[in-house]
Amino acid sequence: MSSEKQKSVRDHKDYQLEIERLEFTKEYIKNVLEMSKGNKEQFVENLKEAFADLDTSDSSLSYMTLLTNAQYLELAQSELERLASVIGKPYFSRINFKSSGDTDEEILYIGKASLFDRVNQIPIIVDWRSPIANVYYDGRLGEVTYDAYGETQSGYLSLKRQYEIEDGFLKEIRDIDLTTHDELLQKSLSGKADNRLTEIVATIQNEQNDVIRASLKHPIIVQGAAGSGKTTIALHRISYFLYSSGYRFPPEKLMILAPNRLFIDYISAVLPDLGVNKIKQTTYIDFMRNCLGKKIKLLTPNSKLMALMKGEEKSKWLQWVSGYKGSLDFKELIDNYVKEIEHNLAPTKDFIIEKSLLMRGQKINKLFLKEFNYLPIYKRLDKIKNLLANDLRLKKSIILTKINTKYDEALEKALYSTRMNADKRKEKVVTIMDTKEKRIRTVEQESKAAIKNYMDPFVRKDIFTLYKELMTSAELLQKYSHTLTEKECKKLSLYSQRIFAKKALELEDLAPLFFMKAKLEGIDEPYKMKSIFIDEAQDYSYFQFVAMKEGFETDLFTIVGDLAQGIHSYRGLNSWEPLVTEIFPNANYHALQKSYRTTIEIMHLANDILSIMGKDLPIVQPVIRHGDKPRFTKIDPSNLQQVRERLEEDIQSLKGQELNSIAIIGKNDSECLRLYKMLENSNLPIQLLEEKEDMKKGSVVIVPSYLSKGLEFDAVLIVTLEEAYSEEELDIKLLYVAMTRPMHRLYLYGSSLSDMLLDNVTSVHFAQ
Repeated sequence: MSSEKQKSVRDHKDYQLEIERLEFTKEYIKNVLEMSKGNKEQFVENLKEAFADLDTSDSSLSYMTLLTNAQYLELAQSELERLASVIGKPYFSRINFKSSGDTDEEILYIGKASLFDRVNQIPIIVDWRSPIANVYYDGRLGEVTYDAYGETQSGYLSLKRQYEIEDGFLKEIRDIDLTTHDELLQKSLSGKADNRLTEIVATIQNEQNDVIRASLKHPIIVQGAAGSGKTTIALHRISYFLYSSGYRFPPEKLMILAPNRLFIDYISAVLPDLGVNKIKQTTYIDFMRNCLGKKIKLLTPNSKLMALMKGEEKSKWLQWVSGYKGSLDFKELIDNYVKEIEHNLAPTKDFIIEKSLLMRGQKINKLFLKEFNYLPIYKRLDKIKNLLANDLRLKKSIILTKINTKYDEALEKALYSTRMNADKRKEKVVTIMDTKEKRIRTVEQESKAAIKNYMDPFVRKDIFTLYKELMTSAELLQKYSHTLTEKECKKLSLYSQRIFAKKALELEDLAPLFFMKAKLEGIDEPYKMKSIFIDEAQDYSYFQFVAMKEGFETDLFTIVGDLAQGIHSYRGLNSWEPLVTEIFPNANYHALQKSYRTTIEIMHLANDILSIMGKDLPIVQPVIRHGDKPRFTKIDPSNLQQVRERLEEDIQSLKGQELNSIAIIGKNDSECLRLYKMLENSNLPIQLLEEKEDMKKGSVVIVPSYLSKGLEFDAVLIVTLEEAYSEEELDIKLLYVAMTRPMHRLYLYGSSLSDMLLDNVTSVHFAQ
């Protein structure tokens, strides 16, 4: 710490008090951890003894008590680990707050974990997710209100104070009013990309806080500009969700759907820091593969994107297929198909054993279609089967009793009849006994096979067979669709035949298959999530959202994305409106247009590029943080040695400015491969980043534009060797994505300004 900065901290009127408070808090945490260590060892020992002594004849209540204790120990251990992780920075802010009606003012220190005095239960640290902490994020000085468990609380906020604490040392104290433009935010934004996610909790802004704490009983859809903090908001909302509703939703039932595995690696260090453990983190493709329960060969998901980028002749047809498969029209087609399967499987025949009616077909049909319609279709058949089996068990003895009674009475009547001679009586008795024995034997025989014979006609085809039959038949497609033309049905069926001939599926096929599994078989319990958090949601289709909502049987979705970065919009999603009005009508919608990532200079240029599309997209508002203008450098792609030397020189210069998180972004995979071959013998540590790889710390990563989405770096170099950006919508979006990745520096390299579409924007927003 510089002597000047140290002096300014010490000059603060409460410096000594704050130092004493920090030391007290650190010491208290140490004592709690030390005491808990002994308690834990004794607790574990007691638990082991209890399990060892537990007799198998003991009641299940004893087992439940022990298991509850074990779960409590696990929870307590998680809290202790969280407390241990914050000892170097136990809190980041303080508020002085007096509740309405109280005479005393509370001084509350806010951090990432909660800590209470064991004697008087006074909070030493207040968890940032607690209701009262909302005053710090939301309120200005003066009269304020906040919501606590459904009730509005009011009071007077006289102080908001922020701290910069590193490794247990107090480095700075700031008394603030507006969090929007406070110094700590500015400092955070000017920091490095590799630690920004873990520190965002201290600088959450008002509009971000609104999203994080929005109703947990409703879905939420967030249109967030590049750099608006969409990812961090989603992660903090998960943390807030577990804090507020964790007792109702175990972490294993919460899921983050990330755009790729690279993204999962990017956020993996953040979740434990936010107190989030055991939550499922996966990609949409990986989840669907596991859930559908079959080894699925999937055509390269980005192959269509590559075809569209190259402008191949087939790309328009591919775009139509993807758009249709992701549409609500296609959902309706699948729905009609499933309804006919349901209709065909609905039993109508009477259930009869020998000559006895056990249950009318009309009743069985009603049970299947109405009474049991809360179940998936195939499980309804199981329910009917069990119902008939139970009915048979109950009524079989009644049927046999009736037969015995009937023929015993007939036998008695024949034996004592005075109208028959001996021979005729004998003949009559034999007939009665034979008929009785035959009917009883028939009942026994038919009973054994009755359920099987009744249920056998209801053939359960697996969802993959059914889907293939539908998609490869123009007649079936036309039968169940209300929108497709005959020509479109033929083309779609031929296209599907070619896909299935490869024994493969497309990404767009996963949603209808999941939807059909939910309707026909049901989703297996381990895959039935209670709350789902989706980042980069603009790359999903409407059908994907509908299928997940139906399959999970919940609408507790947190959906964040940016339409301006919708490079996969060919799948169908180009507006949030259908999600809000049709799919999630109970959703809260928020728009975040402030960018906290990039400087004003970088954001101005990115906005210029986006405006070339001519679409009505909101202009992103950069937070007031200035930096160098983006710089364009003219290169000669035929002289790779010269290009390499220039890139090396610029990268070394950036590293000299302590900008260590650096990415070179190429338009597509082939361009990135060229760049890698050009630089692979460089003295710089270079990594050609692929989707399933982790980023190596300290390496300069080369990444294609589409894969860079969601990531951020200190500096970005966008290079065009052979793959220039055109004025097509997809290219503009890809360039916009690439331009909005850097926090501090943006360098552009091409043979001409037109390679980067810079000939279409104002020259004042970049330097040459």
